[in-house]
Amino acid sequence: MSTIAAVPAVLLTVLAPEASARPNFQAPFPCGTAIRAESFGHAPALDIFRNPTSATEGAQLVAPAPGVVNQSYSNPAGAGNIIQIDHGGGWFTTYIHLQSRAVGVGHRVVRGTTIGRVGHTGETSNGVPHLHFEMAVDRNGDGQAEWGYANNERTTPVFNGVTYGQSNSQTWQITSRNCGTAVDEFGVFRPSTGDWFAPGRTIASNWGEPGDLPFAADLNRDGYDEIGVFRPSAGTWHTPGRVVYSNWGEPGDLPVTGDWDGNGITDVAVFRPSAKTWFARGRVLAENWGEPGDRPVAGDWNGDGADEIGVFRPSTGNWHIPGRVLLSNWGEPGDRPFVGDWNADGRDEPAVFRPSTKTWHRVGVIMQSNWGEAGDLPVAGNLS
Repeated sequence: MSTIAAVPAVLLTVLAPEASARPNFQAPFPCGTAIRAESFGHAPALDIFRNPTSATEGAQLVAPAPGVVNQSYSNPAGAGNIIQIDHGGGWFTTYIHLQSRAVGVGHRVVRGTTIGRVGHTGETSNGVPHLHFEMAVDRNGDGQAEWGYANNERTTPVFNGVTYGQSNSQTWQITSRNCGTAVDEFGVFRPSTGDWFAPGRTIASNWGEPGDLPFAADLNRDGYDEIGVFRPSAGTWHTPGRVVYSNWGEPGDLPVTGDWDGNGITDVAVFRPSAKTWFARGRVLAENWGEPGDRPVAGDWNGDGADEIGVFRPSTGNWHIPGRVLLSNWGEPGDRPFVGDWNADGRDEPAVFRPSTKTWHRVGVIMQSNWGEAGDLPVAGNLS
């Protein structure tokens, strides 16, 4: 519906190597919303309408994946209200003709964050309420995505693993599966056998060695947390089938993982108790913070899309993040801490595995009873 030139066929099929794997994008509408996508003459860009069409004007728009807003402005003579989100790894989404914008430049979003409302602003909307949507890859490295005309940065949108916009003059009926942040799952690494378990299932068998320290992280940006280990004896980081990093980390370091910048990219880090220093690859996250005996954790404590370091201090039962006490007098010596989003609200909460009783706790809730063994090490995430 937007007055934008059609993309030559060659641009619809050529996809250069990406800087990073495509995030797990969902449709930019709340869970269960029925929408109709049209490619008209400008594939792979889509014009999207609510079903029924009369519900399009003012329809709520939500972020399809975590990221940071890098454009948010109005151009009444052109595309009207515009938002672009940088999802990290070179991936961008752009939203055009909005009735209103709920986020500004620099705003961190998680999947499901409200970003605006569908409208018909700007002369190129032709006065018809719809969302003009584009997914793109920053191929020229300028930190943004080209939009609104035929270019080699636009790519076919993928929602919930399904590709759309492959050719012009096509229609797709879609039900949004943008159902908010997934509830995290917990599991264990059992060093004595090299097995990985979650309640009711085996995640992996015969993988890992005694002395390995486990983690779970979305390192390939597919929306799922993959199991991995830090091997202090060799300074190597492994996921099944590959060495992720070599010669990084020291004996005595304790691993943590997180999205430190809120850009949708998870990376590894370590807490070095001997120096009270926290290192991510290529930088120092914190200095002179933490004590020997602290157990490191990381989480998005305030729902802003960025993870922050923290510690569980078994000697006091307190949980600390830089600058404040997150939780007091909760947990016991011998508890093994882990963190997750247990109710899909976009915020992480502390939890512990208590080997002495084989119980799993978060504040006010026993998550699991009579599960796990004394030597098990907990992990948590949207486990694959």
